[in-house]
Amino acid sequence: MGASGSGKSTLLKVLAGQLQPTSGEVILNGQSLYPNLDALKRYISYMPQEDAFDEHLTIGENLLFAASIRSPHLSRRDRTRRLDAKLIELGLGERRDAVVGSPEKKLLSGGERKRLNIGLDMIGMSDVYLFDEPTSGLSSKDSEHVMEIIRGMAHNKIIIVTIHQPSSKIFQMFHKAILLDKGGRLVFFGTPSDMLRYFAEAEHQHQFGAELGACPSCGTTRPEFIFDVLETPLRDLSGDVIYEENSRGQLVAARRYSPEFWRDKYEAFRLIQDVKQVSLRKEAAAPLPVAPVEKKRLPLRWHDEWTQLRTLLRRTFISKLRNRANLVITIGVSPVLALLIATLLRYSESGGYDFASAYHIPTFLFLGLIVAMFLGLTNSADDIIRDRAVLQRERNVNVRLSYYVISKTLTLGVFALIQCILFVLIGNYVLQIRGMFWIYLGIMLMTAMGGVSLGLLISSLVADPKTAANIVPLVLIPQIIMGGALIKYEDMNRNLALLYALSHWFTEHPSKEQEKKMGSKLEVPFVCQFIAMRWSYEEMIVAQAKLNPLTQRQDRTQREIDRIVAKRDQTPIDRKRLEDLKETLALLSGLEAKSPHALDHYLGLVDQILDRKRPFDRALFKNATGPITAEQIYVNQKVSDLISNAEMEQSDYRRGNRPNVFFGAQKRYFGIKVGVFAFNTTVLIISTLGLLTLLHWILRKQLEVRRS
Repeated sequence: MGASGSGKSTLLKVLAGQLQPTSGEVILNGQSLYPNLDALKRYISYMPQEDAFDEHLTIGENLLFAASIRSPHLSRRDRTRRLDAKLIELGLGERRDAVVGSPEKKLLSGGERKRLNIGLDMIGMSDVYLFDEPTSGLSSKDSEHVMEIIRGMAHNKIIIVTIHQPSSKIFQMFHKAILLDKGGRLVFFGTPSDMLRYFAEAEHQHQFGAELGACPSCGTTRPEFIFDVLETPLRDLSGDVIYEENSRGQLVAARRYSPEFWRDKYEAFRLIQDVKQVSLRKEAAAPLPVAPVEKKRLPLRWHDEWTQLRTLLRRTFISKLRNRANLVITIGVSPVLALLIATLLRYSESGGYDFASAYHIPTFLFLGLIVAMFLGLTNSADDIIRDRAVLQRERNVNVRLSYYVISKTLTLGVFALIQCILFVLIGNYVLQIRGMFWIYLGIMLMTAMGGVSLGLLISSLVADPKTAANIVPLVLIPQIIMGGALIKYEDMNRNLALLYALSHWFTEHPSKEQEKKMGSKLEVPFVCQFIAMRWSYEEMIVAQAKLNPLTQRQDRTQREIDRIVAKRDQTPIDRKRLEDLKETLALLSGLEAKSPHALDHYLGLVDQILDRKRPFDRALFKNATGPITAEQIYVNQKVSDLISNAEMEQSDYRRGNRPNVFFGAQKRYFGIKVGVFAFNTTVLIISTLGLLTLLHWILRKQLEVRRS
């Protein structure tokens, strides 16, 4: 029971291990108890005043997941038994399958929500329970029901409850009562009847004029009487109340006696009581055993670890799946955007649509990546905000924060994968992009996961979903502007590459004429190197140019030809293989067929030749004629022009070194030659993992014990 909110909240948080004291300490037999709080907190359950459960789950699911997280060592049958018993104890058995709902959209009554809130930690079977105002906002009957449940736990547990202005019936339920005044000053500790008697005597002694109410002997005295005595206002000679300004600039009634007066008065009263009950024992009390300095590391229980990870994954996935409105938008937006973008960009200069001359294929690829990142950002930007109360609550039950981050990432990754699949399927079908599904899907998924990790990071830094939604455009717009498609790097302000220019000047001191010759406008400005879209868009364009079904086989054939030609001593088998490869390369350059399906059949035969499963036989391709060519349906001229331009910049003889240009198939960093696919994929994966690591660090700092 408390007269102010600050003192009781501080007390509970210190006991729960969530806050270190700022001044003073608890001393028992000359030893401080605060250093041992970290060791004790796993035995303590703290029930916050606000609701801290998942609103999309049912009552039974919330309690079952709480039992799995708090008692992972139990078998599934034991957890089910404990769940059934706790539902009966809480009076929620008939509401087991009811979805909890949000405070705005109430599906449960206030009493049911409060009972569920306290039941989440009761199911864990701790030794000490701390309840922060469990009856606030409830009707008198619901308050009595909640207090009866809490009182039923007190026969073999330590229960500490904070409460404001209880009814007489609830007040008499407590075994002991601690009264804290402003600033957390202790002004009484004892039984409820002793507290009433103490303040009745104080009222009689100082004549405050507070009404005692009904007789205290029958136990129906108003508990509000205590606050009337404690906060008796100061009056002037005319009897009017004197007001003063508090720390918030508000006018409040000045108190006749300060909190320090009541603290000193109680200390004097306690001293007199101690003198009256002096113990006859002469010897001093035995000192407390000194806690060992070394911390023994508990063995890792793989079953418990797997149970927690699996529980967090299930809870996160089911919660996301139950949010029907968000689910419809999540799944429905991707195909709608794919159909809209692909339909608008279905244009070629030849009049009738033709993939080879399609003008907007690079734009489609870029917009697809933007959509993937946008959907990843919006799906995750408010996830941690909604879970913050649950995270705060579960901080003391040995839940690994890394498991929470993994469960969020994997769950959001599943939805991102579905979105990318729908977008690629529809977009590629409308624009007649063939043979690139898996490559597009992989690059888009990496981009989407980058958006997911960035959205989770935003969600961890802000406290309001609206703020997170406002930050999303600030993150997405630079990706669009500096991604290399909307504004080409050769047309961008070159001062963005200032750091690169300075380093280049300090290393070689080139003249202006040399700089004009050596520099390349296709080099990516330094600032744009930190934009994820720059890496994924470059990889997507190069993949379309180099990994399409036709070019991929042509390059493979040419590499094997070069390998055989480089041999000094060629065997007859090598010479026969070389002739087959030359015939195959010539065939691929002018491959024709009557339909795309027939082209795929002929490419399958080429694969068998390249895999040495059969020799080249011109008779296999005697019917390879028709109106459709392989280049027409697999090679886009606009994409090929971008790659050719980059290759010309890299092969310019005037530059002694081959610069790392945008869309260049090869990169050189620190003297090491790396392919664009390996390097860009590594950059995208490492950046995503880096963001998730930063997210884990931020959450750990936010949830760790605060020390002042």
